[in-house]
Amino acid sequence: MKQALKTPRHKKPAILALVAVLAVLIGWIFWTNTHFTTSYFTITNPAIPADFHGYKIAAVSDLHNQDWNGKLAAKLQAEAPDLIAITGDLVDSSHTNLDVAMEFIEEIRDIAPIYYVTGNHEAWLAEYDQLAGLLRDAGVQMMDDQTHLIQRGNASINLVGIQDPDFTQSTLIDSLPGSIVGEKLESLLRDDLYNVVLCHRPELFDQYVALDADLVLTGHAHGGQISIPFIGGLIAPNQGLFPKYTQGLHHKNNTDMIVSRGLGNSVLPVRINNTPELVIVTLGE
Repeated sequence: MKQALKTPRHKKPAILALVAVLAVLIGWIFWTNTHFTTSYFTITNPAIPADFHGYKIAAVSDLHNQDWNGKLAAKLQAEAPDLIAITGDLVDSSHTNLDVAMEFIEEIRDIAPIYYVTGNHEAWLAEYDQLAGLLRDAGVQMMDDQTHLIQRGNASINLVGIQDPDFTQSTLIDSLPGSIVGEKLESLLRDDLYNVVLCHRPELFDQYVALDADLVLTGHAHGGQISIPFIGGLIAPNQGLFPKYTQGLHHKNNTDMIVSRGLGNSVLPVRINNTPELVIVTLGE
């Protein structure tokens, strides 16, 4: 009669330790993909009018139809921003759910004015015209290649929105995203006002710098999807491996750019060491 093979006693602690580590790792990955953090930035610039000191912008990016079951709306309500900026990819073109997108808009529409620019997933979306109509009906200000003067007290700032270049590339194959965005942005910026630009693409930072855009709010990079300690993000759309612009504040010359890690996932369904993020920006002196 054969006896069942037994694990040597000296190996059992190592196996149990490995199982425990794997369980903790899986639990941690699950938690970081089902919760979001809030990141706060204060931007100072002599061009910001005194009446806008303390002005708060909430930047929502890359939801990709992620349903936060009211938690995101509740956090926005608690933050009480002066303006909500949605910087693209509210929906996901591969599993579109307009109902989820519009339920979120309904939850937040009374918190603050909402300004919206498109991302590449809106450009790829067959139902985009329907989505745009629903957003307009809900009172969302569609900002693709538009400007809007934001007034506070006796002062104004120039809010600029840039349509995602994939809308234009679909008809002008030879046009590069940087040249598309650069030409549009140059015509919309104002020399006499502080400019806040909403654009999905962080990889075009050099374009924003060259045109002296004051503050640019972006997303798209999903925080590099997998964040490697001491190295940074692993991969991002339009930047490839080890991308430069995946999160946080980037400053060069007169331009500040904030990259949101985003609040959802798309092609890669799981983030590692890279919690989804709501961005809160306060304008200072």
